Amino acid sequence: MPRTNSSQLLDELQRKYRQTHPKSKDYFEKSLKYLIQGGSHNLRLLPPFPFYDLQAKGSQVVDLDGHRYIDFWQGHFSNILGHNPPFVLAIIQDYLHQGQGLITGFPGIYQKKLAERILSRIPHAEAIRFTTSGTLASMYAIMLARGYTQRDIVFKVGGGWHGSHPYALKGITKFDFGLQSLESAGLPASIDQEVITVDFNNQADLEEKFQQLGEKVACLIMEPFIGAGGFIFAHPAYLQKARDLTKRYGAVFILDEVVSGFRFHAGVLQTLYNIEADLTVLGKAIGGGMPVSAVAGRRDILELCGLQAPPEQRVKFEGGTFSAHPLGMLAGATYIQHLIENENDIYPRIGKMGARVRENIENIFRSYGFFVRCTGGDSKLGFPSSLVGVHFLLQDLATIDSPTQVFNPHVNDYIVRELIFKLAMLEEGFHIFHGFGALTAAHAEEEVNKALEAVDRIASYWQKIGFQFKE
Repeated sequence: MPRTNSSQLLDELQRKYRQTHPKSKDYFEKSLKYLIQGGSHNLRLLPPFPFYDLQAKGSQVVDLDGHRYIDFWQGHFSNILGHNPPFVLAIIQDYLHQGQGLITGFPGIYQKKLAERILSRIPHAEAIRFTTSGTLASMYAIMLARGYTQRDIVFKVGGGWHGSHPYALKGITKFDFGLQSLESAGLPASIDQEVITVDFNNQADLEEKFQQLGEKVACLIMEPFIGAGGFIFAHPAYLQKARDLTKRYGAVFILDEVVSGFRFHAGVLQTLYNIEADLTVLGKAIGGGMPVSAVAGRRDILELCGLQAPPEQRVKFEGGTFSAHPLGMLAGATYIQHLIENENDIYPRIGKMGARVRENIENIFRSYGFFVRCTGGDSKLGFPSSLVGVHFLLQDLATIDSPTQVFNPHVNDYIVRELIFKLAMLEEGFHIFHGFGALTAAHAEEEVNKALEAVDRIASYWQKIGFQFKE
């Protein structure tokens, strides 16, 4: 039987998708007159066109064509409780019914409540300031570090995603003898020299870079759990080495916990490692479904954004017009309190589901002769994890512990993960991302069972048509 290649399988899937989504196709084509590629975030713009959602509730999403999907994307992995939790909607609706909730330009009475609840879960953090996106929060954290140290160089992990700002747009996904290339036009020429990438989970590389440039380094920014770079936990020894080296060389240690904050327990991941960052970047879950992010940490660093800071060190961390928006503060405070109060019920359950999905997807594909590894969990660490990444490998690997393995085209078929498998699962009634995505408190065991049955049908079909992963 002749083998089916990636282009043929993708053509088949896209043809079926076009046929079954006529209303989304029409909406997309009309939107092109006004919106670039039909939307405002490239990750949401699935080729040949995205489906457009009408309703999202709990574990499910309904689109313009009436298709109902079990969703594992869940608001960019923000929705630990599923889409639109009723208790959050109720408190927002009540506030709006009082004639309140839109922007006023005043501090409001809810940001103190959210600040207290977040800081109660980060024992070493002394203060916090809010803004509206992970991009802004990580940018401000780096600016604070540069202002505090009066140094220029920023170390970031290759494969780490910290948003779309100049200090973060190097070494993300482009594999070119590693992950060290600039990945956007329009950047200042100096960025290539000021931002240096380091290898994730590679202690020797980290130590070598600090030995070479340590006295000039303002900060090291990294995720303790790599999100877009592959759903990979930092090795404890690597994270400790990062903390030790930043202290030794007087650099600010920034942990970006936009993905990991309140994802593995009702707090930040660094506490489970017994590590204390100087600054912690937060987002996603802390807004309860609203656009909220923050920088938390040492008061002596954060105070540089206050009016009392020396002019030569003052950092313009102003947050933006909609920073600490009243609805965001109210929703966030309500959501975080719920996670804290129900921590022992929520996290073990969704973590157990995540572990089952990771184990079963690997076993299913391997039973049909495909090399597949799942990331998102690490049994040696003992953290319950509800995140699942799936990697379609050209060669068998025992583990995946670095983004260099994820984005190396000689190792990993990225197109299968991000497009072919995604379209195949959509056809089965499941919306996935990065190979699978996130389990939430809204997902039922039966939905997980059905998802695994769908994976089995896809793997069986791929074997039948002689499909192979390729570079």
